Amino acid sequence: MRPVGIALVFASFFLVTPAMSVAQSSSTAATKFRVLVNVNYNVTSRAFDESSTFTAFLEDGSTARSYDGGTGLGFELGGIYSITPAFGILGSFEFQSAEHDASFDVTTPHPLFFNQPRTTSDEITALEYSEQALNVDAVYTLTSGAFTVDVFGGVTFFFTETELIDEITTSSAYPFDDVAIASTSTVKLKESPIGFNVGAALTYRITPVIGVSFQAKFSQATINLKREAGEPMDFNAGGFRIGGGLRLTFSAGPKEETDPHR
Repeated sequence: MRPVGIALVFASFFLVTPAMSVAQSSSTAATKFRVLVNVNYNVTSRAFDESSTFTAFLEDGSTARSYDGGTGLGFELGGIYSITPAFGILGSFEFQSAEHDASFDVTTPHPLFFNQPRTTSDEITALEYSEQALNVDAVYTLTSGAFTVDVFGGVTFFFTETELIDEITTSSAYPFDDVAIASTSTVKLKESPIGFNVGAALTYRITPVIGVSFQAKFSQATINLKREAGEPMDFNAGGFRIGGGLRLTFSAGPKEETDPHR
C-alpha cells in the first residue's frame, strides 16, 4: 500500500473511532480516544559514503562520494485508543522532507601515460530526501490532574526516497595532465525498511477536550541502497525528534467532571 493511501486510512480511522466511542455510552467505564497532531524537528543528521570503480584507457579509475545532512521539520498525525485507563494502542503517520549535501572525488587514468592518475573533486548541495513512517505502538499512560504522561514504543514501517549522485563525467585538454568535472546526474532510490520507535509525551489539558503536548521520540531502521554502477551503502532512517502539538480527547461512558485541573 502506498504511504498516501495508508495516511488516508489512518485519517478515516481517527475520525470514525471517536464517533464509535460516543455510541458506546452504555459502557460502565469511560473509553477515551485521543487525536494527536505534532510538529517535530529531527536533530539527527544523516551521513554515509559510497565508492565505485570504472575502467578508462586500460586502467582502473575510482570515485568516492560522501553525503551529509537530513535534519529538518516533520509532521505527525495519529491517535491513541485507551483499552484501560493505563494501557492503550497508538497509531501515527509521520512525514518529513530534508536535504543533504554531497562531496565527491574522481580519480581517472591519464590517456597517454600509465600510472599517472589525475584527480578532481566537487560538491553538490540540496539533494532531496523524503521519509514517511507508519508507527504501531503500545502506550502506557499516567494522569495527574491536568497532566498526562504517555510512554510508548513499537514497530515503525518506513517509506524513503533518497537522491544520490549517479553519473559523473570529466573533461580534459592536451597535454591531459589536469582533469575537470564536466557534468553530473542524480538518481532517486526508494527503500521501505522496518524498524522501531520509542518515546514519551507530556500533555497539559487546557480543557477536557483540548490539550497541548511536548514529545520526544527516537526511531530507527537501516536503509540499504545500491546504484546500478555503485557499491552498496547503508544508513539509518528516523532519528531523534523533539516537538509538540495538540491533543484532542474524546470520551464515552459516565460523564466525567469538566474541570481539567482536578
